[in-house]
Amino acid sequence: MTKRLIGFLLSGLFVALSHSQVQKSDTTAVALWLARKPAIERALAGDEYFCHGERPMTVVDAFGTREDPPSVALVDDCQDGAYTDRIVAMWLERGIPVAARIRDGNGKPVPNSFLHGASVMHSRDVKLAPGSKAIFDLFNDGDQTGSSAAQCGVKAYVWNPPSRTFDLDKRLSNTESRKYCKTLRQQK
Repeated sequence: MTKRLIGFLLSGLFVALSHSQVQKSDTTAVALWLARKPAIERALAGDEYFCHGERPMTVVDAFGTREDPPSVALVDDCQDGAYTDRIVAMWLERGIPVAARIRDGNGKPVPNSFLHGASVMHSRDVKLAPGSKAIFDLFNDGDQTGSSAAQCGVKAYVWNPPSRTFDLDKRLSNTESRKYCKTLRQQK
């Protein structure tokens, strides 16, 4: 492997970890969610979340507690491809884990299915941003020249209390995309 290729892989995997609004895991929130693993499995047992691959069912990250709504978790619920795992966003509704409802910029439902993983030219990740009560869906597609950020961006879905949904916030998405892509290009 060339140095450029190795650099691309590392940038795709680790750049989001230093992302401005993304913080370290809230260990109390993660423990709260891990204690609910059987309830999470029941919530994801329907056809909508059918898994064709392995089903590791792991809490990847979480924020918030019952006293701090919403309590949100990212759950790795399926090894869904050669290099990706499927991540489902969940929140506690009256103490019970439920799959989060995600909506686009027009208020229309979109699948609650994020990807995490990287190949030689592509990387996908999802991170929680507790300060914004948001879910960041990050993507990075390289090109044949080794550019690690030929196409990159962030979709920011922010908690909307009245509708109990995570709605696409175009302004935050644009702001975070600029930061994320700039970081990728600087690592080149």
